[in-house]
Amino acid sequence: MDFEVSVIGAGAVGSVLALLLAQQGLKVCLIDRSNPFEINTVSNLGTRTTALNLASVELVKQAGFWESLKKESTPFNRIYVWDSKGSTKLEFLAKDIKIEHLGYVTSNNSIQKEVFKILKNFGNLTFKPNNEINEIKVEEDKVIISNSQGSKITSQLLIGADGVNSVTRKFSKIKSRTWKYNQNAFVTSLKSEKHHKNTAWQIFTPSGTIALLPFDAKDEANISLVWSAERKYSEYLNSLDERAFVSELEKKTEYILGSFEPRGLISSFPLNQLHTKSYFSERIVLAGDSAHSIHPLAGQGLNLGFADALSLTEKLTSARRRAEDLGSDLLLSSYEDSRKIPNLTMTVMMEVLKQGFEQTDPWIKLARNLAFKTTQETNWLKEKFIKEAAGIT
Repeated sequence: MDFEVSVIGAGAVGSVLALLLAQQGLKVCLIDRSNPFEINTVSNLGTRTTALNLASVELVKQAGFWESLKKESTPFNRIYVWDSKGSTKLEFLAKDIKIEHLGYVTSNNSIQKEVFKILKNFGNLTFKPNNEINEIKVEEDKVIISNSQGSKITSQLLIGADGVNSVTRKFSKIKSRTWKYNQNAFVTSLKSEKHHKNTAWQIFTPSGTIALLPFDAKDEANISLVWSAERKYSEYLNSLDERAFVSELEKKTEYILGSFEPRGLISSFPLNQLHTKSYFSERIVLAGDSAHSIHPLAGQGLNLGFADALSLTEKLTSARRRAEDLGSDLLLSSYEDSRKIPNLTMTVMMEVLKQGFEQTDPWIKLARNLAFKTTQETNWLKEKFIKEAAGIT
């Protein structure tokens, strides 16, 4: 047997998971079809960002690279949400639950870059970049992974952390259900006229949701944009030049941060939701977007993936300590039990929120405004939302 665990996918979830397992003494192989070392030489401007909640920050601390990642992250202590067609606004403050920050905005590139600085220090972790997977075959006590170069890798367990278009999921024949949102997401970096005040701003409009996240990139930019737009409107946005796109954004955000200057490439991609019927098959288990992907409405995708990584690390470490089979159905089932309900709950919450703000029926709008007002004025309910957003249980 070459390895105890193989991980396919060296994105943020897969690389952090491989690192956590290696730190616990497991012999790990991390496989990716590209080379993240090359990817991470690119500037963070215009790249995907994520809002790490406090649970994810604790995981990064455990992994040993928080102090370096913190230097490339921007804290936020306030979330401000408003409805462009409503009368009520929501404000969540860190001080309301007696904490300093609700989370930190950082780039996915920065996470991978910091992880790979540490990965190289572990002799029990082997990284295999530029590996296209040709076949995954399961035998009684092992998984055999074959690549396009004709070499084979064997391990007790294979973890697929290779994203929405997971090769691992395809070979494992784990079934999934996919929903098309009929939306595109636009992401870029901006310089705002007014300071962000360490606030995550979110506005719901009839044509989609706009998030303005505080992300200071060496004075070149200070806002990360995530704009989810309905398909027809996204076609219009794609037709605009850079200045016209920014002008449209200024109007849609009601100039809450004044004018914007573009500081990175504007990229767009279609939004879909996916959830697998099971998180595992024989000696194969899925984590992160390969098992579940959600709407970026509240920026929880990576946080859910990190929670998957922590659960798998704890269960595999415990099983190894007891000299148990790391690929047993019993172990993988316990992982699924620990993560499926939280992931599905967040998926449903995002869907309800999305649907609620897309409705134009006056009675639904009235109910929506009442819900906003009730949440804003009810301390215990407001605290519950703040703790949920911050990843505090």
